[in-house]
Amino acid sequence: MSGVPDAARDAYPNLKRQPAPTIREQPTPMRTMQGHTESVQASAFFKDGRRVVTGSMDGTLRIWDVQNGTLVGGPFEAHRDGVQAVAISPDATRIVSGGRDNTIIIWDVENLNNQMVIKSSLIQHRSWVLSVCFSPDGKRVASGSEDKTVVVWDTETGAVLETLKGHRNSVFSVAFSPDGLKLATGSADRTIRVWRSNSAEILLEIYAHQDLVRSVVWSADGQQLVSTSYDKTVKFWDSSTGYLPIGQPCIGHDAWVLSLAISSDGSFIATASDDTTVRLWNTKTHQHIAKALVHATGVNCVAISPNGELLVSGDVQGKVWLWSIKDVLERYPAEDHGSLGNHPLESNEASGSDDNHSLLDILAIDTAASDASITGDLDTAKELLTQKISTGDKCHDIYANRSLLRARHFEWDDALQDAAKSIAIQPSLLGYISKGIALCGKDQLCSAMEAFDLSSVFLNYDPIAIDLVLLIKAVALFNANCHDEAMRRLEDLSTAYQHLHTRSRSIVNIYLRALLALAAFEDGRYSEASDLLNDSIQSIADWFSRRTLFEPELKLFAVLFGWDLDALWQTVNQRRCDVFLRVDRVIEAAESHQYMMRMIDEDARNRCLKWSTGECWRF
Repeated sequence: MSGVPDAARDAYPNLKRQPAPTIREQPTPMRTMQGHTESVQASAFFKDGRRVVTGSMDGTLRIWDVQNGTLVGGPFEAHRDGVQAVAISPDATRIVSGGRDNTIIIWDVENLNNQMVIKSSLIQHRSWVLSVCFSPDGKRVASGSEDKTVVVWDTETGAVLETLKGHRNSVFSVAFSPDGLKLATGSADRTIRVWRSNSAEILLEIYAHQDLVRSVVWSADGQQLVSTSYDKTVKFWDSSTGYLPIGQPCIGHDAWVLSLAISSDGSFIATASDDTTVRLWNTKTHQHIAKALVHATGVNCVAISPNGELLVSGDVQGKVWLWSIKDVLERYPAEDHGSLGNHPLESNEASGSDDNHSLLDILAIDTAASDASITGDLDTAKELLTQKISTGDKCHDIYANRSLLRARHFEWDDALQDAAKSIAIQPSLLGYISKGIALCGKDQLCSAMEAFDLSSVFLNYDPIAIDLVLLIKAVALFNANCHDEAMRRLEDLSTAYQHLHTRSRSIVNIYLRALLALAAFEDGRYSEASDLLNDSIQSIADWFSRRTLFEPELKLFAVLFGWDLDALWQTVNQRRCDVFLRVDRVIEAAESHQYMMRMIDEDARNRCLKWSTGECWRF
C-alpha cells in the first residue's frame, strides 16, 4: 500500500469497524411489470438479453424492455384463447406461440421497432397447445399438446414434418437437444420420451416422476436432461440411458413445480412453483445456491438471460418480475444445504446410495445372460456361453452364468452340474448362488441353504451384496413352494436391516405378494385373492410411476428368476377381473376391466382384446 496516502491508510481501520450494510432477509426484484390482465403462462429472453416476450391467459403476447421495465411491443392479439407457450428463434427474428385455441402462430419480429406480424398460423392439434420450441438452427418448431401428440413443423413452409405419438396423456414440454438431433418430451403420463427429431422413432422412455412431468430441458452439452413435476421435485437424467436419476432430486418446493430454465453455461437452474417461489439450484450438487425468490402468488414461468445475469418470472396475477441473479447470489446465499433431505417416497438408496454398485457387476452376471433375460432369447445366450467353453474358455463365471440360464429352463440337473464346475474351477459368489438356485429347484433345500451361506464368504462385508444374497435366497425358497418360509425371511430381513437397501426388499416383497395373490386365485380362494390382487395392483401401479428408479433390481431378478413386471401387471389386472366375475361382482369386474384398459398402452390393449372377449367373460 506504499502508494496510498497516510490519511487514507489511517482511516482504513476505522472503516473496517463500521457496521456492515443491512442485508434484507429476502431477495427483492429489480422491478415488476404489469400489463397482462390475466395469468402469465410463458416467458423467453431475446438473445440480446435486454428484451423479454411473455404470453398470457389474456390471449396476448407482449415484449418488455427489462432495463427500464417498459412495454415496447404489443399487446399482440391473434390467439382466440389463452397463450400457453412462447419461444424465440435462435436468430431472434421469429417467435412461436401456442395456445388454448389449439393453434400455433409463427410471428416475424421487426427488431428495430419491436413489432410482430403473423407469418403463419398452424393448425393440426385437436386440443390445447401446451408447449413449443425452436430447433437450434431455427428451421423447425416442435409443439406438444393436450391431445397427447407432438408435431414437428417446417418454420418456413408451415408443413408438418413429423407427428410423434406414444404419450398416454397431455404433452407439457418439448425441447430439442443442443445438436438438434433429438427431441425430449415431458408428459402428464409421468414419463419423459426422447425421440429422433427427424423421424417418429422413440429412442428412450424414462418413467420419471410420481406425478405429471411439467418441464424438461437439456444440459448445454446434451448429456443430461432435467425435469420438473407436480410431485414437487426436480430430477436429472442421463440423456442416453435414463437408467436412474443422477444424484439426489432437488427438494424444497412445497407445491407443483411448473417451469424450469437452465443457464447457458449449465451451472445452475431456476425453477418456478405454485408455492409462490422461484428457486436456484447448482446443477452438480442439486442444492440451493440462494434464498428463494418469493412472489405474491403462484409462479407459472421462469427464464434466464443468455449471459446468466437476469431472471424473469411470470405469476398468476399477470405480473412480470425481473431479478438480478448476481445480486441474489451475492447478497442472499443459501443458508443451509444440510437441511435438504430426500423425498419421503424415495429412501436412502433411491437418492443414489448404490450409485457405485452395479447390481449385475456385484454378482458378475455375463452380458449375454443379462441381455437374453430382457429379450427372452435364452437359448442363444446359452449357446454363446457354450461356445466360449468349447473354445477353451473355462472361466468359472461362464459356467455359473450358464447354470442360471439352465435353471430358467428348469434344467435343474444341468444347472447344478454347471454350478459345481464353476466352484471347482474357482469358488465365487455367483458360483454358490447358482448352486443354491439349482438345489432349490431339485427340492434339496438344506443343501441349497448351505450353498447360499457359503456365498457369504465372498461378500467382503458389502451391505448391499449381503442384502441381495438374502433376498435371492428368499426368492429361491418361494420358487420351491416354501411360501411361508420365504415371506417370514423377508419380514425378518426388514426388521434386521431397517435402514439398508429398502428398495430391493420392497420390490421382492411386492412381487412375491402378487404371486401369492395369483396362487390364491388358481386355488379357488377367490375372496382372499380379490383382497391380495387389489393390494398388488396398487403397489405395482406405484412401481410404474417410478419404474426407472427400480430398474437395476428388476433387471437383476429378471436375469436370475425371469421376472417380468409388464407381464405381472397385466396378469394381476386380468385375474382381478376374473375373480370378481367368479363371485358375481359384475360391476366391480367391469370397473376393474376399465381401469386396466385405461392404464395400459395401446399395444397391451390389443394383446388383451382376445382375453377381454374370451372364456372368462362367460362366467
